[in-house]
Amino acid sequence: MSSEALELLLIEDNPGDARLIEEMLRDAETLLERVDLGASSGLRIHNETTLEDGADRLDESDVDVVLLDLGLPDSSGLETLTSIIDVAELVPVIVLTGLQDERVGIEAIKRGAQDYLVKNEVSSDLLVRSIHHAVERNRQERERTHRHEQLEALNRLTRELMDAESPTAVSERVVTAAQERLGLPVMAVALYDDEAAALRTTGGTADADELLDLDALLSSDGGAGWRAFAEGGDPTTIDGEAAPDPLSELALFPMARHGVLVVGETASGGISSADFDFVGTVAGNVEAALDRVEREREREERERLLEEQNRTLERLNRINDIIRSISRALVRASTRQEIETVVCEQLADAGPYGLAWIAEHDHSTGDISVRELAGGEHDPVDEVDRGIAALAGTGSPVERAAEQREPQVVNDVLDDGEFDGWQRAALDRGYHAMASIPLVYEDAMYGVLNVYADQTGVFGDLEQAVLDELADTIAYAINAAESKKALVGQEVIRLEFDVGDTEMPFVELARDLDCSLVAENFVFRSDGGVRRFLSVRGATADGVSGAAERLPLGEFGLVSEYEADGDPVCLFRMGLTADSPERTMVEHGARPHELRAGDDEAVVVAELGSDAAVREFVELFRDRHPGASLVAQRTHHRSESSAAQQRASAAEALTDRQIEAIRTAYFSGFFDRPRKHTGTEIADAMGISQPTFSHHLREAQRKLCTVLFEQDADPPIDGADD
Repeated sequence: MSSEALELLLIEDNPGDARLIEEMLRDAETLLERVDLGASSGLRIHNETTLEDGADRLDESDVDVVLLDLGLPDSSGLETLTSIIDVAELVPVIVLTGLQDERVGIEAIKRGAQDYLVKNEVSSDLLVRSIHHAVERNRQERERTHRHEQLEALNRLTRELMDAESPTAVSERVVTAAQERLGLPVMAVALYDDEAAALRTTGGTADADELLDLDALLSSDGGAGWRAFAEGGDPTTIDGEAAPDPLSELALFPMARHGVLVVGETASGGISSADFDFVGTVAGNVEAALDRVEREREREERERLLEEQNRTLERLNRINDIIRSISRALVRASTRQEIETVVCEQLADAGPYGLAWIAEHDHSTGDISVRELAGGEHDPVDEVDRGIAALAGTGSPVERAAEQREPQVVNDVLDDGEFDGWQRAALDRGYHAMASIPLVYEDAMYGVLNVYADQTGVFGDLEQAVLDELADTIAYAINAAESKKALVGQEVIRLEFDVGDTEMPFVELARDLDCSLVAENFVFRSDGGVRRFLSVRGATADGVSGAAERLPLGEFGLVSEYEADGDPVCLFRMGLTADSPERTMVEHGARPHELRAGDDEAVVVAELGSDAAVREFVELFRDRHPGASLVAQRTHHRSESSAAQQRASAAEALTDRQIEAIRTAYFSGFFDRPRKHTGTEIADAMGISQPTFSHHLREAQRKLCTVLFEQDADPPIDGADD
């Protein structure tokens, strides 16, 4: 409808009737006032004389109402009405006819006419009233149709919003509906961005993008959209001259904490109250959809977190089971071979691991060999060595872990840099993730533990931490096993190092004092340390003590001093410093056997278990003590004496009186706490003095200690030392 005049189309072929109708409508202001259609400059009448011309006029221009004569040159009767109704669509049609036939009038109303007037009976008031009622009924019908269409579109939008899975999807569906079905060509959705603390446009119609300055409108620095969002509550409207050109009105609908819905109207009069209420309903539905999306996201996040926690718990339980199983097995394992076998078998049996093996790395050649392996049953036996060699090839995590002494984890074999041979070998065997962890205790490396899985992403932070801790435990267990074997094993390997060119304190002490030093007796403390007893010949106690003060020695105390063959002989008790050779031996599974210096030589002798990694120890000893060189390696068989033999040796060493004294003391509770009898009481029982009893008892104790602690000082049997 024109905003300046009421557009009336008169389709009448009789000039007299046409003039009569125009005269009746001369008073346009009265008509417009009564019709109240908002026209501001009167009535504009268009007269056409044929159906065809009338239909063309309806197609070409806006028409507010049609006055139709049923008798036209190119059409007559009710068919004329039907043809015009098809073209007019929602434009109201009033039928004019010269026939006073009520049945024709009723049929015309049925076919879509708003009213039926007989020409001879029409007056000015009747005509105006008929036009008014026709236009009003048509307006109401249009509003009902528009409302119905809006409700259908709203119902469809509501269903569509139920399927939206994200705020962006909600925004996009609302904008699409606004453009295609809701009759809201100027609409935008702005949602609050928590991270940026700002409103961000997440969707907008083409007209909204063209006509609105959304950045300024949503700006937190005075933007109307931001104020509406921040203040919440009822919608905010901007109309008249305050509205952005060319809009007649702009409405901002807050959507709680989610954002704001922006709607604009370009037609004069702004947004009708019905459309305003409708947009409010749309905004409420969008807010509800955003609430649902947020709840679902929170629920999904809770479910994801719960699922992740369950997976973590399952993984933790599985890892704990592995650790407990390996720990129990390590307690029973007494040799390095048993430890390595237990570890590999337990790991290979624990899903999702499929292969576990321990690599030995030759530092001098860089070669990697297999010490122990479990799993990988799909590899034929004759291909195992070749397959492992491929897995440990150039650039592999195995090689990197051995060279860098740092754990190497690959959670997706395909994503680990360039596609090397080791990756192809792993994928050929069905492995998609792996971890290589060096087995290091102190400075000694006892190989590399390698674990493979047939799934990606297996080695998370928790898994890596547990494997690192497990590697430390394995390395400690191997060190302890080798130390024990070096200490009590019947067969040991003795390594003799020339240390004359080193800066070891005991070597410098012998050189400075021009004397000879021998350390043959060592006490292994309960805390894992070692105390050395050093015999010095050719230097006084004061001279040795003075020189020792200038050297980095630990505990240093005089035990005894005497002369032998005219030379002063001193016995000192010494603790170990961090860089002492004994400390190096103890920390890496070896046992100090002898240290001696003097007469232009300086030698350190270490004992290792028969299956210890000799090459590894030699390299480590050289690194720790620059200038040391290996000069001899021998296999030594220790004598194995039974309890009966030890008792016989003790009985042979002790006199009858000494045996009597120590047995009487033992069975009298002299060694109990508290003592059951004193030395004086036992001496009286034996019929000797208390000093005599103490002398016999101490001599018996000394001889027993000699039998116990100096057994390995006896000459080797059966030519074991060669």
